[in-house]
Amino acid sequence: MNKDVVFALVKKELYQIIRDFSSILIAFILPVILLFLFGFGINFDTNTVKIGVIIEDKTPTTLEILDAMRFSRFLNVFVFESRKEAAKALQKGMIRGFAVIPNDFTKNLKAAGRKMQGTQGNSVQTVQNIDTQSVKPPEIQVVTDGSEPNTAKFVSAYVQGALQTYKSINNESSPKYNPKPPGISVVQRFWYNPALKSTYFVLPGSLAIIMTMIGTVLTALVIAREWERGTMEALLTTKVTKAEFLTAKYIAYFILAMASIVFCLFMIIFVFRVPFQGSIAAFIIVSAFFMLGALGFGFLVSTIAKDQFIASQIAGVVGFMPAMMLSGLIYEINSMPAFLRLLTLFIPARYYVSSITSLFLSGTIMYTIVRDSILLGLFALLMFVLVYKITPERFDDC
Repeated sequence: MNKDVVFALVKKELYQIIRDFSSILIAFILPVILLFLFGFGINFDTNTVKIGVIIEDKTPTTLEILDAMRFSRFLNVFVFESRKEAAKALQKGMIRGFAVIPNDFTKNLKAAGRKMQGTQGNSVQTVQNIDTQSVKPPEIQVVTDGSEPNTAKFVSAYVQGALQTYKSINNESSPKYNPKPPGISVVQRFWYNPALKSTYFVLPGSLAIIMTMIGTVLTALVIAREWERGTMEALLTTKVTKAEFLTAKYIAYFILAMASIVFCLFMIIFVFRVPFQGSIAAFIIVSAFFMLGALGFGFLVSTIAKDQFIASQIAGVVGFMPAMMLSGLIYEINSMPAFLRLLTLFIPARYYVSSITSLFLSGTIMYTIVRDSILLGLFALLMFVLVYKITPERFDDC
C-alpha cells in the first residue's frame, strides 16, 4: 500500500467533505438536534402528577389528610364532589388517578387506634372487647390510569408518601392517642446518580444512538454517491488498490466522526451540565472502536446498495432502530424475552452504552472499558473484512 497515494486520497476526501454541506450538517447540526430531543424530550422522571381526591367523610381528620396531599411536592391535587366527576376527569386525561376517602374512614381509624392502645397497654379485657367487634381497617381507595403503568405506580407511591407524612405528624402531635409502634428505619443512599436525574443516564447513552445514526448514514452515502456520479468507475480504472481506497475513506470519515463525538461530549458536559467522572482517554478509545464499526457498517451498506436513497434507508432501519430499541438505553435488557436478550449481544450500541454511562456516572471501570473495547474492536474488524471482500478490485470485477 502506497502511503503517498493514501495521503492524496485522504486529502481529496477531506476537501470533498468541506465542500459538501450535507456532511457537515450530518456531523455537527444533526447531533445538536438529537441531543436536545434526548435531553428534553425523553425524561423518565415524574416529578409532579395530577390527582383527584373525593372526600366522602368530611371530618377534621380527613381534611388533615387532604392538606398532607396538597403540601406534597409530588402531587397536584384537585378536589371532586363525586366519583363520577373524578372518573370523567380521568377519562379525559385531566388527572392520572384519584383517591377516595370513604364515609366510614374516621370511624374505622379511631377504632383501629383504640385497638392499638389496648394492645400496647396490655389491657387484655379491652383487647378482647374490641376483638369481638368487627374492626375494619381504615382504607383509602386509589384509582389510577393503567394505560401508563409507570405513572400509575408513581401515583400510588406518592399518595402513600403523603399518608406516611400525615402519620408521622399525627404521631408526634398526639403520641398518647395514636402511639407509634417501634420499627426498623431504612435510610436510602443513592450512588453514582444521587439526584436520580434520568438525563444523567439518557444523554450519555444517547451518544450510542446518535453516533450510530451519524456513522452509518454518513458513510452509507459515500460509496453509493461514488457509484451514482461515476467516480467509482474512474477510480477502478486507475492503479489505486481497494486497500488504499478503503483506508483513505476510513481515515477521512473517522476524523470527521471523532470530531463530532468530541463536539457532542462538549455539549453534554458544558451545555447540559451532565457530570463526567471518568477518563477522557478511555472515552476516546472506546468511542474510536465504536465509530470504526459504525463507519464500516455504513460502507458495507453503501457498497451493496450502490444507491444513496436505498443505502440511507437500510442504514436507518438496520443500524439506527436496533441501537435505539436493543441497546439498553430505553428498555431494560434484563426485562426482554430470552431471544431479544440473545440478539442484543450482537448490537454494538449495547456495549457503547455500557461504557459511556459508566464513564459519566461511575468513573473509569477498567473491566467494563476493556471488555467493551475488545468486543467493539472485533465488530469493527469484521465490518472492515466484509467491506474489503465485497469491494471490487477493478472495473471488470463489478
